Amino acid sequence: MNGISVSIIIGIVIAFVAVMILCVAAVRKVKNSEDFVIAGKKASPVMVAGTIVGACVGSGGTIGTAETAFTYGLTGWWQTLGISIGCVILGVCMSQFIYKLTKAQTISQVMSSTYGQKIVRVTAIFSSIAIFFSILSQTKGFIPLMTSITNVSEATAAVVCFVLVCAFVVFGGIFANSTGGISKMAIIYAGVVISAIIALISTDGFGGITDQLGTEVWSLFSRSTGANGKFYDLGVGVGFILGVLVTQTYVQAVLSAKDAKAARNGCILGGLLTLPVGFLCAIIGMVMKIKSPDISPSQALPLFMVNHFPGVVAGIFIGGLMLAALTSNAGLSLSVATQIQRDVLPKSKDMNDKTTLLVIRIFVVIIVALSCIFSVTTLGTYIQTFIFLSYGMRTTVFLVPMLAAFYFKGKLTKSAGIAAAIAGPVMDIIAYFFMGASGTHVFWGLGASLIVFILVDLVAKDRVEKVEL
Repeated sequence: MNGISVSIIIGIVIAFVAVMILCVAAVRKVKNSEDFVIAGKKASPVMVAGTIVGACVGSGGTIGTAETAFTYGLTGWWQTLGISIGCVILGVCMSQFIYKLTKAQTISQVMSSTYGQKIVRVTAIFSSIAIFFSILSQTKGFIPLMTSITNVSEATAAVVCFVLVCAFVVFGGIFANSTGGISKMAIIYAGVVISAIIALISTDGFGGITDQLGTEVWSLFSRSTGANGKFYDLGVGVGFILGVLVTQTYVQAVLSAKDAKAARNGCILGGLLTLPVGFLCAIIGMVMKIKSPDISPSQALPLFMVNHFPGVVAGIFIGGLMLAALTSNAGLSLSVATQIQRDVLPKSKDMNDKTTLLVIRIFVVIIVALSCIFSVTTLGTYIQTFIFLSYGMRTTVFLVPMLAAFYFKGKLTKSAGIAAAIAGPVMDIIAYFFMGASGTHVFWGLGASLIVFILVDLVAKDRVEKVEL
């Protein structure tokens, strides 16, 4: 990336140091493993929202959105648009049910209240694998941005990513993740709002973009071609919407709230904060297509900031984009570590809370390390293509049995939930890899999950007589 100067590096360091100080301060709030995982169930709506945006506004929702908009147009908005809608639905329709399960700390434990302990491990394994794909996506978003700015090697950038992500979350847990999410959003908002205003002025507004790129640039379905399938963009959007409802990171934010009202309001606030970010980044990406059509699409957003702001200011804003990837990585890594410790590992009566906290922190370090190692290998490049599969797997594992548990209490069988949780992701994977349904695989998975749930529920005998929520 041309135009990088010492002043830009200084700005990036300022952004990093400011957010890091706030995150380090959060360490004082962690007294036990419950504090680390769900903030001791004391989180305010702002903290819940901070945890949510810390996880969902990453490199994909900022740099990736501008990159897609540079190539295709407004359809690049689907990620943050879908996540925003999902957060509002989570808050309005589901947070009250999730929060009432006061002893739960993971989404798999939420399921166990209806379907028993057998469902916990299988859903946790599927969910952890799916979320790891997203973690890798955030790591691979950070590394090229850092290498283009500092000219360091990919390996060095991966090491820096590892150190910073661990610093964000290993000591402060969800408190640090929430603080980091709020802090990065303040920087990102300032950067993308001002940038979008400058971009629109430079092209005579929305009409100028239309004149230069055509009306089709405003379509949310421009990737839905014969090659991709006419429902490709719809499938991507639905995948992001539904993925929010069943992702450990967001459910963990709900469970951290001080009461059901705080959980609901935090989800809605998180969704509203996320909504405009993608739209503004898409505008910048489209304007860069007009102004600098020969650049690499992935450089659209950071290069715009380099070209239009004084060095230190540009550095602070680019630092915010880098923090977007790092804090999202941290939140997702914490959610996977929580699921592994709580739901996958065998229970030990001899493990005290101090040891439990240590185990979770060790798994965070391992997960972050693996994502950094994979990110600089050919294997990591291959896994990166699974990002949409990630949302589909999460959705098809949980959505059907979870909604049934919430809205049809006392009328279900345990076997139906377990069968649906297995059939959904298996069909999702088959559709993705073997049926050419990369844009609509989530629909195939949900269909299989629903059909299997109904059939098994009709014939199974292990009916749940009563569900306490």
